[in-house]
Order: sequence, then structure tokens, then C-alpha cells
Amino acid sequence: MALLMRAGGGHRVTTAGRLLGLAGCLAAAGCERVVDVDIPDPEPRLVVEGRIERLKEAPSGSQRIRLSTTAGFFDSRRTPPATGAIVTVVDGAGRAYPFPEIEPGLYGTEHLVGRVGETYTLFLEYAGDVYEASALLREVAPIDSLYFVFEEESLFIDDEGYRAAIDFADPAGVPNYYLWEQLVEGVNEIPPDPGNAINLVSRDELYDGQDVIGFQPNDEVAIVSGEHAEIRQISLSRLGYDYYYALFEQNALGSANPFSIPPANVRGNVTNLDRPSRFAFGFFGASEVSVAEGVAPAR
Repeated sequence: MALLMRAGGGHRVTTAGRLLGLAGCLAAAGCERVVDVDIPDPEPRLVVEGRIERLKEAPSGSQRIRLSTTAGFFDSRRTPPATGAIVTVVDGAGRAYPFPEIEPGLYGTEHLVGRVGETYTLFLEYAGDVYEASALLREVAPIDSLYFVFEEESLFIDDEGYRAAIDFADPAGVPNYYLWEQLVEGVNEIPPDPGNAINLVSRDELYDGQDVIGFQPNDEVAIVSGEHAEIRQISLSRLGYDYYYALFEQNALGSANPFSIPPANVRGNVTNLDRPSRFAFGFFGASEVSVAEGVAPAR
């Protein structure tokens, strides 16, 4: 693990001159065969992206959940938003918090302050189906400090510049699971790829109770002097850890080429109560988040 290394419809496909078994093609120069391939688009599935968050350093009631639908195999557009849903989150005491639609596909409230140890249940109605998911909000270790380390270009470093690093102490005696996000000038710059599966998602079985020093969530992208960087340390459940790890790994199977191997659909925790076989994709979670930020210094 990187953390431990540092801190302890139909489509026409043309083939020409290569199908040796086709009669007549060997003798005819420029012979071409057109093959019609029908790949039906499946019925769109709902995709849920959201978690109830408690900011450790500054708790607030602002919460957001994004809903979209899956697109066709050859569709290069962004996945369409799921509009017109009815979204509600219920806490362990039975208090219900409506999440009205703020913009197409984005639902939110300003009135739900997350609490550690509380279980939150998502209920949503969309396209005639009712969905449900639950999550326990787990505590996260605080980030003790954030600082910048300058690294010069070398055989192993492509871009010279600063990297953001953090220190924190992992709580002893309990299993802890982490997700990290790094934002530079407000942009989350970390793509879900297989390399990041091992340094953005972690379990503490090999460093339980230890100090983690100088961990860099993203050591590939250089931060320029004067740029603002923020690192978010997010608690996960074991189910959340498994989901994000699989999501990052599976994303590597696809590419910009629509004819490459498509990424596998990673099942989350959102159940369709009306049609169980048509569960939603994505994940609903609840997390405490520790945030540290700073500005890269001048050299």
C-alpha cells in the first residue's frame, strides 16, 4: 500500500482484407464486408452518489445527494440526471429530512447535522420504484497537520513541484477504513483509477494505532506556488471500503475507446424495494470528515 510505504442501437463495423475465411475476398482487391451489430441499450438504472457528512472541525447541516441514470454502451454524453425524485433521509430517532431538488439531479437540505454513531436511512422514489439504503456515521481520526513537500523532476517524478502531505494518528484497537480526497483550487483532481485504489482507500490492519507521517494522497500532480490545496480524510464502513476499492479498480478496465473492455458495474448498497433485481448503482454512506488546507509556499 502506498500509505504504508510512506508512513508505515445498431452500429456499423468495417473489416477489410483480414477475414481469410470469407470466400472471394482473397481474390478481390479492396474487398470489404460491412457487418451490422445490434447492441441494445439496457433499461437505464438509477445511480446514487451521496453521503451524510459531519465535518469534524465545523459541523453544518448542509447535505447533498446526486441522482443520475446509466447511459447506453456507445453514449459518450454525460450520464443524464435523474429528475423528479422524492428523496428523504431518516435518522435513528425517526426524524425525517426532505431533500428537495436544487438543480437537475441534485437534491439537498441545510437542516441535517450529522452525528457520530447515528444510523441514517435513505428513502427515494423514482420512476415508480422505491429505493432504500442505510449507513452508520463513523468517527474519523483528525488530520494533525498539512504541509507541502517540494520534489524535483527525476526519473521517477515527471512534474517538479509541491505535493501536499498530512500527518495523523490512527486510533488503536478498532478497525478503521479511510477515503481521501485532494482538492487543488477547489477541484478534486484525483481520478478513480487502479493506482489510486491503493493510496486513496485504505484499511488500518497493518498500521493500527500508529502515527501516519507524511502521507501524500496524490503524489502525481504537482501543486504550484500560491495554489490552495485541501485534503479531506473521510471515514468509511467496511462495506464502503470494499465498494470504493472495487470502483477504482474496475474503472481501469475501460478507456476513451468505446470498443475496449467496459468496466464492470460495481454494486453498491441501494436496494430497490419494488423490483429487487433492478437495484440502483452507486453508494449511500455516512461519514465524519476531517479537513486540512493550506497554500503552497513560494520557493
